[in-house]
Amino acid sequence: MAHQPLDDLELETLENFLESDQVHEECQNFVMAHGFLTALSICPVSIPEEKWLPVIFEDTPQFENEKQEKQILQYLSRLFLDIQKEQESEDGFLIPCELEMGSSPEELSELQEWATGFMEGVFMTEENWFESEKEEVVAELLLPIMVASDLFDDEEVVQIRSSEKLTNSCIAQIPEVVTDLFLVMRTEPEKRPFPKASPKSKSQGNKNKKKNGKKS
Repeated sequence: MAHQPLDDLELETLENFLESDQVHEECQNFVMAHGFLTALSICPVSIPEEKWLPVIFEDTPQFENEKQEKQILQYLSRLFLDIQKEQESEDGFLIPCELEMGSSPEELSELQEWATGFMEGVFMTEENWFESEKEEVVAELLLPIMVASDLFDDEEVVQIRSSEKLTNSCIAQIPEVVTDLFLVMRTEPEKRPFPKASPKSKSQGNKNKKKNGKKS
């Protein structure tokens, strides 16, 4: 049976569930889960569902019944497959939110939540992202997502975020960066793209200060 992408009603059902009282307060919301699964779809090592579901939920949800549990788990599995298919297609990758930062440090935009989820996916599979031969290229490509994620306080990231113009220029690259990361991580070296000239990221996930970025 051919894969059926989630339709609007199914997406809305999943989004509402991840924002409901049935999940832990630290459960990822929809855009965070999308970012998280996007990172896992880029990782060259397949991560089994039983490993990534607990990260999304934080704690076991209070499902109404077995039917709802089966439905939500199926929707998340299909969302992951939707993202994988989109990565493998020749079309550009779409971020499920506006490419904009929050108006204040206390109020994260959906893009910041998406980027936070993405970086959580990177942290979970970090050893597969920073292999010696591609570490520098990957770190450079990750910089726009790091800037958007609100998880880092490196001098380089802080400097970019201190300028609205630099920040906007940086986050505008994120859809293209996702595609480039997929190519770098999933294709042979001679086919890998070279990232555009930009400041090199000197940071890796386990060396950075991580802030809370979960369900708001």
